[in-house]
Amino acid sequence: MAENENVVAEPEKGKSFKAGLKEWFRKRIVALKVKPQIIPLVLMAITTVYFMLVLFNISKAIDMSSENKHTFATGICTFITTLLSLLYLVSFLNAFPKRKKPNIFFIVLVGVMIAGQIACDLVYYLQMNNCLNDIKVGSDMYIAVDSAQPYVLGHIVLLGISSVVFALLPVYSRLIRKINTSVKLESATENMHGNIDITED
Repeated sequence: MAENENVVAEPEKGKSFKAGLKEWFRKRIVALKVKPQIIPLVLMAITTVYFMLVLFNISKAIDMSSENKHTFATGICTFITTLLSLLYLVSFLNAFPKRKKPNIFFIVLVGVMIAGQIACDLVYYLQMNNCLNDIKVGSDMYIAVDSAQPYVLGHIVLLGISSVVFALLPVYSRLIRKINTSVKLESATENMHGNIDITED
């Protein structure tokens, strides 16, 4: 008898887990319906965290190549990128205030800040490339500068993805709102069969 009870209990656990998972996804979609701007915000936050993690390597490359004639703007460009990578998150939050219409000024400002970061990264990357062509291959400076270049490219790619997702926000927010997240509630009368006896004994 105990074995039969265990056999019945397992499918019930599986069903409850699937139902719980389905409900979790439904709630996430409902949250996205209310605040679709979460998607570009998460991408921008990931981009900022990535840049902060690779900043040590970039700073080391700047320090090693500080006396090179080609790298006169790498330091200021990195400083501007670091500053903007934090400020554009704050501006994004101000662009979508709670229970208010989106703020056009801050939306434009976020776009300008993303473009500014990409421009600074490109200036850094090109100047460091010129530096690599001017120094001895295999030297400590060459290794430091060369190892930081892929990180800068990665940041440019992440910024590009973030800008595209941010620009397409009005498009996919409409598509998300079309997803049916309503829960069908069964009526108690639908499951009742036959006549109800209301006569007194």
